[in-house]
Amino acid sequence: MSSGGSLPPRTRYPPRTVRVRTAFPLFLGVLCLGSVPGAAFAGPLAPLPGTAVGTPATPGGADTARPAISAAEQLSRGVVTVERDGRILGVGAVLGGDHGEGRILTALSSLGASDTADVRYADGSVVHAKVGHRDRAWDLALLIPLTGHWFDGLVASPANPSEATLQAPVALHPGRPAVVPAHVRGLVDARAKEGNATLSSVLDVELQGATPSLGAPLIDGTGGVVGVFVKACQPTLPMVPPAGSPRIGAPAQMAAPPAPPCSPMIVVAPVSAIVEFLSHTPPTAVPPTPWLGIVGVTDVESNTHGVRVMAVAPDSPAQKAGLKANEDKAQADMIVAVDGQPVDSPERLAEMIGRHSIGERVKLLLLQGGKFHEAQVVLRTAP
Repeated sequence: MSSGGSLPPRTRYPPRTVRVRTAFPLFLGVLCLGSVPGAAFAGPLAPLPGTAVGTPATPGGADTARPAISAAEQLSRGVVTVERDGRILGVGAVLGGDHGEGRILTALSSLGASDTADVRYADGSVVHAKVGHRDRAWDLALLIPLTGHWFDGLVASPANPSEATLQAPVALHPGRPAVVPAHVRGLVDARAKEGNATLSSVLDVELQGATPSLGAPLIDGTGGVVGVFVKACQPTLPMVPPAGSPRIGAPAQMAAPPAPPCSPMIVVAPVSAIVEFLSHTPPTAVPPTPWLGIVGVTDVESNTHGVRVMAVAPDSPAQKAGLKANEDKAQADMIVAVDGQPVDSPERLAEMIGRHSIGERVKLLLLQGGKFHEAQVVLRTAP
C-alpha cells in the first residue's frame, strides 16, 4: 500500500535479507467446496497444491519464479486466520507493496489485551506475530510475523462498493475461512469503540447467512479489497448530563461530560482509512531479518565458484557452526551451496539466506583446502 491514497498493483519482488516486498494481489474464483448455511456460492478457501490441511509447507516457497496459480489459490495465499492457543480470533489480510513485506492487516480488537498472536496460512504453517502498528480509533492493527516470509497479498479495489458484487472470508476453521456473499446497506458515520472519535463514511455491510469476522477483508467480484471489518459503535440519543455536571464550553479545569451511550457494531473501514493508517507505520515495524554473520567476497581465483569467508562475527550463527576465516585463502572456508543450491556471489548468498526464517537450520556446503564438508547453521536476527 502506498501513502498516496491507493494501493499498488500486483508486483513480484525477489526475496532479500533486509526485506521481502510482495504484492497485495487477490483474485476471486468460483469456490464450491463446502458451504455456510444460508450462504449461496460460499465455500472454504482452497488448500495450496501439494499440501493438506494441517500439513505446513514453506511459506512463499523457495522458487520465486513459480508457475501461474489459480484464482482460488491466490485468494488462499492472501487471507490468514489470526489465532491464539488454537482459538480463532479473527481473519487477516497479507499486505505487500511499499507497506507490505508480508505484514498482516487485521482488527486490533480481535487481539484483546495481548500484543501477540499466531498467524495460520493456507498451507497450514503457523508463525508467531506481534503488533507493530495500531490505531485504536479505527480498530486497525498491523501484525509483524516473527518468522518466515509469505510472498502473496491483496490489492485495493477502485470499484464503488455500493455497485460491486461483494464477498468476505469468514473464519470457521483454522487456516480455512469460507467466502460468503455480502452487500453494502449504506454509508454511515460511526464512533470509535474507544473515545469519541468520529469514523466518517464507514461501510455498513451485511453478510449472507454469516456473522462478519473481525479483520477480514471485504472483496469485490474482481478480487479487489474494498475495506476491512472492524469494531465501532453506533451513537444513540445524546445522554442528558445530570444536574451540576459541567456544560459544553465550561473551563478546561472542569471535568468533561460523560460520553453519550453507544451501541457496539461491526463496520468496514474503507481503503482511504487503511491507506492513512499504513502511511504512519513506524520504520521499526518490519519482519526480522535472518542473519548468518560473515563478511564474504566472490572467489575469482578458484576453479570452484563460491563465496570466500573473509570474517566471522563473534557469537554469530556462522561462528557457532564452525565457519573459518583466514588471511590465507587456502585455510578459509568458501561457501559453495546453501541447501543444495549453488551460490557464486555475496548477493546470491544473501538472497538464499533471506528465504529462510529466524530459527531455521540451513545446510551449507563448504570448501576448504581442496576438501568439501558440510555445516549446519541456525539463523537468528542480527544483534
